Amino acid sequence: MPVTRFPTLRLLAPLLAAPLLVLVLVLAAPSAPVAGAAAVDDVESRIKRCFDLRRNQPGMAVELSARLLDEDLNLEQRIKVLSCQGIALTLAGNPDRAEAIAERILAELGRHPELPPEFRMRALSQAGAILHGAGKIYFAEKIYGETVRVGAQIGGTDAVRAQIATLTNIALIHADFLDSPADAERYYREALALAESSDLPNTQLTFNHALNLLRLGDPDAALEALERAAKSASGSELLGLRIDSALATLRPGHAAPARLATLRGILANQRTLPDPAGEAATLARIATLHIDRGDTAAALQTARRAVERASHVHSPQESYQALQALIDAHAAGGDTAAALENAQRMQEMKLDALRRQRLDLLADLQARTHDAAAQRELERMRYEASIQSLEQEKSHVLRSTLLGFLLLMMLGAITFALLQRRRHRQLRELSERDALTGLANRHAATAALNALATQRSEDDARHVLFLIDVDHFKLINDTHGHHAGDQVLVDVSARLRATCGPDDLVSRWGGEEFLVACANLDPAQAQAMANRLCRAMHHTLETVDGHRTITASLGMAPIPFFDVAPEGHAARRWDYALRMADRALYAAKEHRDSWVGYWGARLPDDATAEAVLEFPEAATGIISIMASRPRDISRAREHSLLALAAQA
Repeated sequence: MPVTRFPTLRLLAPLLAAPLLVLVLVLAAPSAPVAGAAAVDDVESRIKRCFDLRRNQPGMAVELSARLLDEDLNLEQRIKVLSCQGIALTLAGNPDRAEAIAERILAELGRHPELPPEFRMRALSQAGAILHGAGKIYFAEKIYGETVRVGAQIGGTDAVRAQIATLTNIALIHADFLDSPADAERYYREALALAESSDLPNTQLTFNHALNLLRLGDPDAALEALERAAKSASGSELLGLRIDSALATLRPGHAAPARLATLRGILANQRTLPDPAGEAATLARIATLHIDRGDTAAALQTARRAVERASHVHSPQESYQALQALIDAHAAGGDTAAALENAQRMQEMKLDALRRQRLDLLADLQARTHDAAAQRELERMRYEASIQSLEQEKSHVLRSTLLGFLLLMMLGAITFALLQRRRHRQLRELSERDALTGLANRHAATAALNALATQRSEDDARHVLFLIDVDHFKLINDTHGHHAGDQVLVDVSARLRATCGPDDLVSRWGGEEFLVACANLDPAQAQAMANRLCRAMHHTLETVDGHRTITASLGMAPIPFFDVAPEGHAARRWDYALRMADRALYAAKEHRDSWVGYWGARLPDDATAEAVLEFPEAATGIISIMASRPRDISRAREHSLLALAAQA
């Protein structure tokens, strides 16, 4: 079973398209036309046009709103236009200007408490979404809470929309800024249930939920959600292009060239909007496809463009996705130092996001403290004449209160920092572990193999890969149910941990496949390890239908595969050894409950690594074949030679 049959996680996870803030509360609500008010109607129609443009053509929406603000508008019209302009600026990649617009909206609401509650709720929702898009997460959450409070007072459909929008945007905060898709999933499901019960379908909500499902590692559910979103996205070109970009990497049955052509067409349309966040996500997917095709030069160039486009927006997921594509491209090209440098860069970005949130929190606390102190001072001066005898006592109480409050602030800041540090560590550990077995997942194993491949082995020893596959696993699932299959995987993982040493890499590679990597083994030690692993996998599963014997097959290959190979040669990389181990596993499957190993000698000048990979049994004098059961080597070699001749 060639390695290429397994899903490419990079195409599913990061990625990912740029999530959109859910803005279900449109300020430009339709109103009945008034006779003789043609000028007013013209302003309202252009405001509605601005709201229509802000998603598909944010640049045009910014220009239109600027022209409208130069006209003589009433208060509600001015707030509507500011809302349109703020959202368009976040999508066009100008977060600083967008933040200033949100502050203007909040200032207008503060100066005019007489505005109707329904309008105030819509304006608050828009201001919160603008702050969210500009990266001011702490203040956005405060505005979202105020939106829900006002909505609860007035009730009705608009209040339900406000609750849906708030739940969705809180989910985005958990997914994007707190790196916690599991917590985000809870809020998405609440929003979806509310939208369904209220008959208020929301394409953006469905799209954002699909992206979160990808982060949780459920591509099938994500594909289903994206297909639903695609059917209802006809009114928004920007959202439709982002959905199509995500679908291009998930829909089955498309070859890499076709996927590349589709993504390039989407990219061209995104540039005309403009949509820098969408461009960054699409470019990252294109870079990933180049990596899978082995074109590292094109992958590096495209990944760098993705990073450049992501720098124009204040949305962390696009930056992380673009950087991950750049890390993968450097790793595929063998430039480990550059890959580690960019991984450190992404880590610093995540830490900076947490620091900014903490600074916003402290700034808000400081502002409130300042206001409270100013009020107390005013009262002290007002009643100074009548309370002279109590002045000294009041001053002492005031100093004690301020000191205690400052100490409380310091303690809160320290506690917040410690909790964030602990949460970050827990999230990092969870992201590197398989949820079912507790073993290292494929992402963590890949990082460990990259590090192992750079370490030189001792004397005649080499690092050795063991690829293990549970025999008849599909039959176990079909016969006894998926819970029995899960129990088999848990049992196998426990046996692998007990058999391997503390320095060995043990991981779940995918499905029923496991990968073990051991450092510094000579051929005899590698064979002994293969025997121990096969024996350890042999056990009995207790089911309601009776007893079932569980066995596994194993393929083995060393890193580097050949004893001598030029620096930079493909056969020196661990992925080449993995492909040889996969070929050996395929041979072991002929008998099941057995192992086969290929151990390369010196690669002759007239032989190529790919030819040896395709026909290892025919590589006389180049590969040593080891097996737990007697093999008809001459027969296997004859089949390989016949296959080689057929391709000549």
